[in-house]
Amino acid sequence: MERKRKLGFRAILQPEDYGPVIRCLVIRVNREEDFEWLENYRFPGPVHAAFRSDKDGRADALGEYYTVFPVQGPDISWTQAFEYDVDRERNTYRTFDFPGLKCVGVFCPACDAFIRRRKYKLDGADIEYTDYLPPAYLDRKGVRTYRKGTLPLIIWLHGLGEGGDDISVTLLGNRVTALTEATTQYYFPGVGAAVLVPKCPTMWMDTDGAGRWDMDVIRERGGSSYYTKPLKQLIVKYLKSHPEIDRSRIYIGGCSNGGFMTLQMLLAMPGKFAAAFPICPAYCREWMTEDRIKKLAKVPMWITAAATDRTLPLRRPDGSPDYADALYEKLMALPEQERAGVVYSRLPQVMGYTATGFPYEYNGHWSWIPVLQDRVTREFDGEEIHLFEWMAEKKSIK
Repeated sequence: MERKRKLGFRAILQPEDYGPVIRCLVIRVNREEDFEWLENYRFPGPVHAAFRSDKDGRADALGEYYTVFPVQGPDISWTQAFEYDVDRERNTYRTFDFPGLKCVGVFCPACDAFIRRRKYKLDGADIEYTDYLPPAYLDRKGVRTYRKGTLPLIIWLHGLGEGGDDISVTLLGNRVTALTEATTQYYFPGVGAAVLVPKCPTMWMDTDGAGRWDMDVIRERGGSSYYTKPLKQLIVKYLKSHPEIDRSRIYIGGCSNGGFMTLQMLLAMPGKFAAAFPICPAYCREWMTEDRIKKLAKVPMWITAAATDRTLPLRRPDGSPDYADALYEKLMALPEQERAGVVYSRLPQVMGYTATGFPYEYNGHWSWIPVLQDRVTREFDGEEIHLFEWMAEKKSIK
C-alpha cells in the first residue's frame, strides 16, 4: 500500500491586474520517489513548467525541491490568491492546500519595494500605512533627509475590499505595486516618486467606525467618514517626518471607496494636493453640494470610470447622472475660470485577455485596472498624454 503523502510547499505570488496569483509552487521533497509522484500529479489547472529545483525555485538536477509554474489568467481560478469574504466585505487569502500538498508559506516579492509598515492611533482610529521611497532616497540609516523638498509623493487610497488587518491585501488587491514600477516612475525623471499607502481597519466610507456596510445609512449621513480626521492626521504626520517630500507635488487618488476618500481629503485639506485621480469614486450625487463642488474644482482632477460599472452606475434608472458622471458634469457646469482643470476618461468597458490570449471583459467597476496599467490617456493639442504624465506636471501653489 502506497504511503500517504503530505509535502509542504511555499506559494510565491505575483501581482496581476485582477489580483495576486500563484507564480510558482516550490515544493519540499522528502524522498526520491516523491519526484516521480509529483511528475504525474494532476493540479487543478494547466501548468506550463515543472522541474527539480533548489529552495529558491531555480532549476537544479540534484535539488531537493520541485517547482511548478501554473498557467495564469483571469479565467483560471485555482491560481488566484484572493477570495472575497462577503460577510466581512473584504478580500482574504485563499487556502492553498491540495491533495497531498500543504502550503507552509505565502510570499510576494513585489511587496518588498514597500519598506515601512507603521500603525498610528489617531483620533480614536487605528490607521496603518506602508510606503515606497526610490533607492536614491535610502541609505543604511534610512531616508537621506538632506535632500529636502525634492521628492514627489503619490498617495493611494484603497477600495472596499482592501481594508482590514493585512496590508499586503491593500497592496495586491488593486495592484498598487504598479506605482513603484517603471511605467509610473518614468514620469518623474531624475528622482522618481514616493508612494504612501494608508489602510483603514474597515472601509473609508464607514460613518461610525463599526464597519457596517449599509448604503442607505451612508447616504443619509451626507458623505461623512469616520476616518477623515485620522487620515488627515496621518498625512500631516508623514509629511512632518519626511522632509524630502516636495510639498508642491503631492498627488492623491484611489478607487471606489478610495475615490470617495480622495474627494474627502481634497475637501478636508484644501491647497495640499497638486492633483487628484479619483477612479470610479463612490460619491453620491446628493453629496455634491455647490460649496463642495467649488472646493473640489480648485484641484486639477482626472476622473476615470467605466460605462459598464454596475456597482456604482454612472446613470440612474431615470437617465440622470450619478457618481463619476455627476461629479464631472457638476464640475464642468462651473465657469471655466473657477476650474483648475478637469479630465474625464469614461471607458466603454474594462478589458483584458484570457490565458490563451482571447479578449476578456472584467467587472465594469474595475476601472482601476487600465489606470494602473498606464493605459488611460487623453489627447491635448494633438499629443497623447497619459494620466500619470499629466499628473506629474502639476504643482500646487504654496
